[in-house]
Amino acid sequence: MWTRHWRLSGDPFLGPGSAYVPTSGHEEAIARLVATVESGQRLAVLRAGEGFGKSVALSRLLAETRSPQRRFARVSAPMDGTDLLAGLASGLGGRVSPRDGRSAAWRALADAVRLCRWQKLHAVLVVDDAQFLDDEADRRDLERLTHLDPHPATRLTVVKSFREPVVERDSPAWHLAIRIPALTRSETDRYVAEKLAAAGRDEPSFTPRALGRLHEVSGGVPRGIDRLGSLALMAGAARRLEIVTPDVIDGVVPECAPPWDFLAA
Repeated sequence: MWTRHWRLSGDPFLGPGSAYVPTSGHEEAIARLVATVESGQRLAVLRAGEGFGKSVALSRLLAETRSPQRRFARVSAPMDGTDLLAGLASGLGGRVSPRDGRSAAWRALADAVRLCRWQKLHAVLVVDDAQFLDDEADRRDLERLTHLDPHPATRLTVVKSFREPVVERDSPAWHLAIRIPALTRSETDRYVAEKLAAAGRDEPSFTPRALGRLHEVSGGVPRGIDRLGSLALMAGAARRLEIVTPDVIDGVVPECAPPWDFLAA
């Protein structure tokens, strides 16, 4: 297998055990999300382009704020408002299915949030890739989440993530808006080095010019770096190279199928 050529324990970029590499943009976003939850604010909105690591940031948020005093519910890319409400209700322990309908799902979620209040628990609702909710009624359901239980003793935080350039309509003027930027060139170099080191390789696998080309073509988007880096290592192993060169990066670009969101050719 190609990983043996590079003396790697697995694919450092796309493997199931691929390491999380903290970057300044991700760490700032995660810190602000954690502060939102720990201070009990009602709403935070995370926005970034496709492949920038929104889901990774949300997973880190949940890992860092786990507590016996909190209950979490997370849904990803809900198809419609009913799917959104039923998924969140089920996450908090409610018994409901999308087949039960929108009204039943709303009641189940509201009951679950009220139960958290009675138990003196903080309910945290996380909606990942909320941009797929484009119907007006579905968007209203998304926007109403912060009003599930208006009782002053309710501890409720809603975190939503959107793929840029989607703009949430009718959102509160003072909600916390968080964005994740693309990686800089130096961050790309460190990102690649730490991914490789976590997979067991401490020596360079890409020339400096290859790293520059990797950053240029990917636009500093982590998902683009991961795809191109993995393909480049495979191609380099097939050619029995000792290190990946810029022409290898250029050679694997056509193997990345559209959409080309992460490419900046």
